Amino acid sequence: HEMINDDLVPHPVINYMQGSIRDDFDFGSLLLVKTTTMKEAVGIGEKEYKYAGFYDLRLKISENDPIIRIPEYLYSIKKRENERTIEKQFEYLDPQNKEVQSEMENAVTGHLKRIGAYLEPDSKEVNFEEGKFEVDASVIIPVKNREATISGAIESALKQKTNFSFNIIVIDNYSDDGTSDIIRSFVKKDKRVIHLIPDRKDLGIGGCWNEAVHHSTCGKFVCQLDSDDLYKGENTLQKIIDTFIKEKAAMVVGTYVLTDFNLNEIPPGIIDHKEWTPENGHNNILRINGFGAPRAFYTPVLRKIKIPNVSYGEDYAVGLAISRYYKIGRIYEPIYYCRRWEGNSDAKLDITKINANNFYKDSVRTFETLARQKKNKEK
Repeated sequence: HEMINDDLVPHPVINYMQGSIRDDFDFGSLLLVKTTTMKEAVGIGEKEYKYAGFYDLRLKISENDPIIRIPEYLYSIKKRENERTIEKQFEYLDPQNKEVQSEMENAVTGHLKRIGAYLEPDSKEVNFEEGKFEVDASVIIPVKNREATISGAIESALKQKTNFSFNIIVIDNYSDDGTSDIIRSFVKKDKRVIHLIPDRKDLGIGGCWNEAVHHSTCGKFVCQLDSDDLYKGENTLQKIIDTFIKEKAAMVVGTYVLTDFNLNEIPPGIIDHKEWTPENGHNNILRINGFGAPRAFYTPVLRKIKIPNVSYGEDYAVGLAISRYYKIGRIYEPIYYCRRWEGNSDAKLDITKINANNFYKDSVRTFETLARQKKNKEK
């Protein structure tokens, strides 16, 4: 439990699994380690760390021994309210933490090598002539009940200036406010806007993406635009497609600015994921909780992989699968506004939801680790 303002608040933690290798895994404040196990782990490797010592230690322990959670409330701690802030969530992006993150990356890379899940920096060539498409690019907007923001999202896509053809596929997941009417008004004004309503009613964000990606109107490349968000400027789409061609990548990830509803920048501001490197980004991403935004994909590759039918972590799962084989391109200048407000799905979450989200991503990392081990064995 946590003691917050004299109130005893439950703080459950989740099971540790093979994919629980993010460096911010929440063990709670009480851990017990068998002395002989710790001594054996300390004896593995010769690297010494200033910051990543415990992280390296628990990775080494997990390689040979199970890490077990006792599903009981056994202790309590005092904690200030709202101790975990959004700044802490993105602390790995802080330039001041560069040395810390470098050590964490070295530790996880060593771990992946020892368990046979490390991938060399070689990637499959992308054939951009695969398939036939009506347009070169599609902006994908899944939406449900966003009458306050959907107009802005669609307008920011329509304003894009490009030297190629594109459309905007809005997947309306059975909105019951005024969202559907707003979308239809855009369809009447501009033939580039396509309004899709899926047959199924059990789709999450990932399932809606699948509907759009496999639709006959889908373009050669697909670009993310959440219904809460906006493209920053009129050249976002052009920069994304240019990066695909230049980098010969199957996926491109941009840089975004975190803002409030009125586009005022809020901490930590620019999220650029400069921790990514062409040599080791595809390995280090197993430690990081996300790729960034906006995300864009080469459609033939995405159609083969498909997207999990969930509303959290679907993009991360797809990105991991793509990075197992293909190059991922990066844009390090801000091209996207990501808005945080009380109505969106990334607003403040309680511990139960945070645990569910983390458990899902740890599961995805577990599946990906097994897939990479299998790939290495088949070489």
